[in-house]
Amino acid sequence: MSMPHTNQGGYADDNTGLLTHSYGGGSPDGYGPSGYGPGHGNAGYNPGGGYPGAAGLGGVKVMGAGSHVNDVYFAAAMCVVIGALLGGTSLFFAFKAVDWLGMSYLMLFGLALAMLDTPFLKSVKFVAESKMYIGKYVQFVTRVTGKGVTLIFLGSTLFLMMWNTNKGGFMRFLAVILSLFPAMVGLASVVVGTMKSSNLEKVRRNLEPIIEQQYDQHALRHRGPNGGLTMTEFNDMTEKNCPGVHFEPLDLKLIFNALVSDPSWRMAQSGQQAGGLSDEMGIIPRQDVLDWCRGGRVLL
Repeated sequence: MSMPHTNQGGYADDNTGLLTHSYGGGSPDGYGPSGYGPGHGNAGYNPGGGYPGAAGLGGVKVMGAGSHVNDVYFAAAMCVVIGALLGGTSLFFAFKAVDWLGMSYLMLFGLALAMLDTPFLKSVKFVAESKMYIGKYVQFVTRVTGKGVTLIFLGSTLFLMMWNTNKGGFMRFLAVILSLFPAMVGLASVVVGTMKSSNLEKVRRNLEPIIEQQYDQHALRHRGPNGGLTMTEFNDMTEKNCPGVHFEPLDLKLIFNALVSDPSWRMAQSGQQAGGLSDEMGIIPRQDVLDWCRGGRVLL
């Protein structure tokens, strides 16, 4: 069963917008199987050349909590956008060109983060392609930890710029409100991402010397060199080889988004998960599993 694609020629929409991984499976740019290149954006991605098609999995249910987390990230990013817009407008009419330019950059960064988690216009081609290119070229902001660090930076910078360039009490009040929320969301993301990354690293170290054998034992649905692990199979493999570590459905979704190397493939699977909120929609290719185990620590 091949991966779905939009009628505009891209990939299915991603409700999470989260997480990419730089490990490659053989392509020149390190984004998945041979034959996948940077010029794919308007042609869609055909997994028939190497990756298994997504199938319904049988034991893990993907929770709808992921969409609520995305809404929180979207709200935090929009706080930055609104604050930068208000502050930039006042600076523009005050003829403070340098400070206005700084606010403009903050607004652009906030818009990029909002695009990743927007609950609106998700079927629009521009939005879908923007998500993929952000995930491909700015991978840091698509991870939970990286997004948290970015929100802390944007929130603190917005506060300093609005506070120092506006003397009015109302604008300073807005500076506190609009910068505090994204900074707090960012701090929570860094803490959660670091903890989950530590658990994943424990699993990686235990699997590293035996991954070839363990993969063959657990990859039951999609065997062979072009096969992959479903979420249930991945979870079974980790629990068997790392007692005490258990991944919840939302954790597995974050892990799969981090380890799958191809942006369009990752987003297509995430779009299926978000749409159906059913079982094992996600498949992680064999080569990505091997590259992860043989590589270093991965931040979620």
